[in-house]
Formats: sequence, C-alpha cells, structure tokens
Amino acid sequence: MERKDLTEESVLRLAICDDDKSDRERVSALVRDYLNEKKLRNELKVFDHPDSLIEECEKFRPHIYILDIVMPMVTGIQAARELRWNQPDAQIIFATSESSYALESFDVNPINYILKPIEKEKLFSTLDLAVSRVDISNEKSICIKVKGGMQTLRLDEILYIEYRNHVVSYHISDGELVSTPTLRIGFAEYLEGNHPGNDFVRCHESIAVNIAAIDKLTKTDITLRGGEQIPVAKSRYSELMDRYMEYRF
Repeated sequence: MERKDLTEESVLRLAICDDDKSDRERVSALVRDYLNEKKLRNELKVFDHPDSLIEECEKFRPHIYILDIVMPMVTGIQAARELRWNQPDAQIIFATSESSYALESFDVNPINYILKPIEKEKLFSTLDLAVSRVDISNEKSICIKVKGGMQTLRLDEILYIEYRNHVVSYHISDGELVSTPTLRIGFAEYLEGNHPGNDFVRCHESIAVNIAAIDKLTKTDITLRGGEQIPVAKSRYSELMDRYMEYRF
C-alpha cells in the first residue's frame, strides 16, 4: 500500500446552513461566484436546518462551514460546537443578522463573524482566508489492494480497520466495507507495513481505530462519529487513551 497527497484530485468541500430561504440563496450564489472566480474544484452542500447539517456532515466533512446563528431548535453556535468536536481543523464562518452573538460565538474559534446583509467583498476576503488555511493538496488518502485490483480511500472516510479470517476490512463512514484478499501475514505485521504512522491505533487484538473518528472513549468501548460502537481491550486502553489525548489536545 502506498500513501499519497491529493493534488489534481483535490476537492474543496463546503457547507452552508441558513433557515431563511432568501439569505440561503444569496449566500450560496455568492459562494458559487467565488469558487468559479478562483477556479476551485469543489463540492458545495446547502442546508436549511442544523440537524440535517450535522447528520450529513459526519460523512461529508466540509473544509469550510458558513453558518447562520439564529435558527430553530439548534443555533448555529450549538451546531458549530458539535461540528468542531469531530473536525477540529474545519474553518467556520458565521453569517448572521444578530451582532449580539459575537462574543458567544468565539468559543468555537470561527474565522470570521459577518453581519447580514452579506457584502460580496467581505465574504470573498473571508473565504480567501479560510481557503488559505485549508491544505487540500495535503489531504491524506491510501491505496489498498483489494480483490481484482487497487482502491483509493480518503483517510477521513475510514472509521476503523478489522482483521478476521486473514482478511483486513476497512469500515467506511457511509457503511461500505472494503476488504483485502486473504493475507498470509498477521494483523500486527499488516499494520506495521501499511499504516506505520499515528493515524490508526489498535483498540483490540483484531481492530485498529482511526483516531480522528473517535467521538467518545471509555475503558470498555469506543463510540465513533455516526454512533457505531467498537470494543476496547483492557490491555489496549492505556496506549489508546494516550494517543487520543495527544490528538485532541
């Protein structure tokens, strides 16, 4: 397996969330203008409620979020706190008509706080700054051997790796399972040869978890983003906790 950087294949992922239709359409139109002007390959998703934003973005994982603050049930700030937990490097921009939330919003470390009506120049300069902080050219992917050939996976799509009956399976955030052919080596040797860095850590004799996919860790199990739970072996807990704390803090 080889590790590579994404260059020409790189896609900038963005998400907009605003419950007001006219504001949502204006912001999305301005963002599309910006992306076209800068000739950036992109995938843009637009949401009208923070619940759908949070659910979808567990898998989509945007590099940049543009969020209204005053929305029903869940505010943009509350949504940003949840998004920030799973994506500490995401760039968050607040676009709102309420200036009174400015101080409260800064605990999620937004890149800017823009008051409505949104001015093109202000949004474009903020997007310039956000894009400059997103290193999509260095986004990690891995190429694994599967039955019949090779397959490239984006690292942040992988939840965990499982070894069973001499086959290694990659569990992907969209529910897909990508498996190797039958191996002649054990799990430890496979991990050493194919994942020598700090991206994965063994939590069980037959499971290695993507450290960035952990939402909650206890002495007995891990809750992954998306809600799936996997076991933690007693002998693995100490190293796992150390690595998790290093990643988070």
